[in-house]
Amino acid sequence: MCKKTHIYNFISKQEESIMKKKFLQKIGVAVISGAMVVSALAGCGNSAKTDKSAAASTAKSETKSAASGSAGQKFSGVKLVYWSSWEATEPQGMVVAEAVEAYEKETGVDIELEFKGRKGIKEGLIPALDANQQVDFFDGQGNKSNYGDRIINLEDLVKEHNYEPRTNPTMIALFRSYHDGVLKEIPFQFRANAYLYNKKLFKQAGIEKAPANWDEFLTACQKLKDAGITPITTDDAYVPQAFGMHLGRLAGVKGLKEIINGNGWDRPEVLQTANDLADLAAKGYFSELVASNVYPTGQNTEFATGKVAMYCVGTYMVNEVKNITGPDFEWGFFSYPAVNNGVNGTETMVIGGQSFAITSKCQNKEAAFGFIEKMTRGEFDAKLARESISISADTENKNWPEQLADVKPYFDNCKEIMGNAESNPEITPALKENLIKLYSGKITGAEFVENMKKAAGK
Repeated sequence: MCKKTHIYNFISKQEESIMKKKFLQKIGVAVISGAMVVSALAGCGNSAKTDKSAAASTAKSETKSAASGSAGQKFSGVKLVYWSSWEATEPQGMVVAEAVEAYEKETGVDIELEFKGRKGIKEGLIPALDANQQVDFFDGQGNKSNYGDRIINLEDLVKEHNYEPRTNPTMIALFRSYHDGVLKEIPFQFRANAYLYNKKLFKQAGIEKAPANWDEFLTACQKLKDAGITPITTDDAYVPQAFGMHLGRLAGVKGLKEIINGNGWDRPEVLQTANDLADLAAKGYFSELVASNVYPTGQNTEFATGKVAMYCVGTYMVNEVKNITGPDFEWGFFSYPAVNNGVNGTETMVIGGQSFAITSKCQNKEAAFGFIEKMTRGEFDAKLARESISISADTENKNWPEQLADVKPYFDNCKEIMGNAESNPEITPALKENLIKLYSGKITGAEFVENMKKAAGK
């Protein structure tokens, strides 16, 4: 268990007394000195102006002090327990710790911050809440667990704080959809999933702009290959990404969900998707290592080192490989291309984010929401985006990290959010296994479909 993040300095009563005496002495000197200065200025004929300025300055200072004092007492005596999915040493964890300290100083609240990590939240949070352990609020990976009534409806707090106008409306709609139209999680640290690419390699191959449709994508792949550059790689962890987006382009958002969760593997969109991806393999556009890449091998040793041009994944990868790519890596991004016979285009994207939630056992929901607002607005939202190379939650923070500059127009113009191909855990292992075979040219599109039908029990 992570201990409280502050370091407290304890001073003995004797030391405190001495410090108070010294402080009072300094105040006395300051008052005498101030009186002498005012007296001197009065003899210069500017007494009225000076006195007025001094009074205004004093009043302003007193007002500011009073406001700070008031804010500092707002949640005095309130203790909250905060479980975080970050590690203390991660950039996100460091920013969170800073925000906690700042919020405590501003409001008087006492926050016990516990860094649980992703696994700790996933495996430990629900048992802790069910055992009546105090956890007042937490951050997590957004809709990864069925929290049910363990977390509260945030609609009233959002309205009271006028929170919604400063966040992406598509993201808010997405998180409402997780809970039957009710907002129970506040999204932050947004991400977008599609193709991240190496701009230097694109330039070497003579590719002037990112592909917007499938024909342009195929042309880009061929140019890269002709230039001696491997177009695409992936890892076992992310192998379903491109498949899900391609299928979603053909079948639509609703159709994708129906196929994956309703075992609609005999639909024609599945075969077309499989054939299109098999075509990439047949033309030699996938890395020769795609069949053996265990995460993060492809990401780290192929893409980040500049050996491969494209990787279909989330924007979080930029932060994960920054120590490998170095500062000179030229990051590019494009939404998954529109495909032939598709029902949507690049305006439909896979986007998501982390989230904050307040538990039903929370000791002070207003104080907890206040911290969430502190973390997802203004200074700390901007710092989180900068330090972890992620997308700001606050729409007023318009300066995105340079590495994600290409993401912004796609993200801002996103009209509809697409799910992914891993929403049905029962068939995900078979899906990954057969996609690796498909990408490495070991099976055809038709064989992929038959294998998935068998895996789904059809």
